[in-house]
Amino acid sequence: MTGQLDEHPLAELIREISVLNLSGALRLLRERAKVVLYFDSGDVIYAASNLRAFNLLECVRRWGVLTNEQLARVESKMSDLEFGKALVDAGMLSRDALSELITRQVSEMLCHTLLWIDGDWDYDPRVHLAADVRAEVKIRELLMESARRLPPGFIASRFRRRDGKLAPVPDANNNLALLPTEAFVLSRVDAPMSISELLSLSGLPESETLRMIYALALGGFLNLDGWPQALTEETVSRAHSIKASRSRLAPTPSKVEQKPAQGITPKSAPEEKPDERGELEALFARLEDSTNYYEMLNVARSASDAELKRAYHAFAKRFHPDRFRKSVDDQLHARIESVFAKIAQAYETLKDNNSRTAYDSKLLKQEEVARGVSSTLPSNQPAPSFATNKPAANFERSNRVASESVNSSVPNHAEEKFQEGLAALHSGNRMLAIGCLGAAARLVPAQPRYRAYYGHALAGEERMRRSAESEIKAAISLDSTNASYRVMLAELYNQIGLIKRAQGELERALSIDPKNEAARRLLDKLKG
Repeated sequence: MTGQLDEHPLAELIREISVLNLSGALRLLRERAKVVLYFDSGDVIYAASNLRAFNLLECVRRWGVLTNEQLARVESKMSDLEFGKALVDAGMLSRDALSELITRQVSEMLCHTLLWIDGDWDYDPRVHLAADVRAEVKIRELLMESARRLPPGFIASRFRRRDGKLAPVPDANNNLALLPTEAFVLSRVDAPMSISELLSLSGLPESETLRMIYALALGGFLNLDGWPQALTEETVSRAHSIKASRSRLAPTPSKVEQKPAQGITPKSAPEEKPDERGELEALFARLEDSTNYYEMLNVARSASDAELKRAYHAFAKRFHPDRFRKSVDDQLHARIESVFAKIAQAYETLKDNNSRTAYDSKLLKQEEVARGVSSTLPSNQPAPSFATNKPAANFERSNRVASESVNSSVPNHAEEKFQEGLAALHSGNRMLAIGCLGAAARLVPAQPRYRAYYGHALAGEERMRRSAESEIKAAISLDSTNASYRVMLAELYNQIGLIKRAQGELERALSIDPKNEAARRLLDKLKG
């Protein structure tokens, strides 16, 4: 079955195939660029492309996993899967390291193609990937990030009917970090409602709210009634029939005598020694390409202190430099020390609440700046990857290009929004205040006033108090000498019953400004 990407974009096709639990191949064509995605029971398990940048050899070379001398020993004129097998057979990579590389390759390919808003697609349920390969792609994360980067006009075109119904997904636990505005919009949907109702409730610009609805629906946080259906009932029925017949024909291993699959060591054989060098190279590649401390530690942005600690200790146990002092040369040992120092720095930053809040604020600013870059790239040039293993150089280049293109009127617009928000807050229109102050904070996230008053407005909404705390803490990190921000945080802690914390913040405020009457009054009240 065939169609056009401007009518059924890739993110929606993947969502539909996943929901219907289908297998097969989805071919994409845009100008001369071709990509094929392979599905098994709704999961993306592999992808291939004619774009040289996504060739496995080019990826391995670009990521610095192997040297040119090592690559020269392997025949390069073969398919990606054959090339990967050759690397394993030559002892250059372990099977686990190859699996990680394939997952990364497929993820980067998806980062590029998810931003296509024109081109052709063709779904064929008959295609079955014979090779034993399964990329572990974090597909919901990629779908959400693509929604954050697609052009506003294209996203608006996905919501021609504003009477479509939205409903929260009960206990959605997707291990995905939401942007503050996404969390805010999600908090508005506490019961089924129409898109038009949410647009009026959000207090945000329509284009922003539609983008967040789209991202939250693709991420599995919202059920959206009336998704455009790309696949016909006949195609879906045929796909299920092919899948069922393939399952019936699959050979069942004998209980008496089982032969190991080719290339897999039988259990009775001596256990293979871990490929230490391959694991190190995979670690180097992943750490080098991580764009933030969470990716370095391989945790979600919402990770708890305990999860951060476990992740760091796991790294220390496996890759502490002292373990390799006698088994590697001085040059490699120095590299291990350098990488481990970065991991330690990441952990030190994230384990402290204040430094973590400041760091999160910096990340939000980078993401806002980078968001407008991808749509300007030609179709045959890979977009800067937004996957977990996005090359840091690409990300920095994106920030630089985007920063140069930011219009000089942004600060003025942010100040206008801020003043509108203050006026709305003083008049009691909290929802309008949240929308305007949030817009100011997103436009100029390094301005502590905007972050503090946005958090102050959010504090009035019970479900948004965690975000309120993050915003006010970000303001304090940006301007630690402003006593009024400490008072705002104390008021929030008082609201939620954290009296000791509130008193601590008020005492800090008075140490900064002993004449601060608001701090003195609230502290006396709490102590009285």
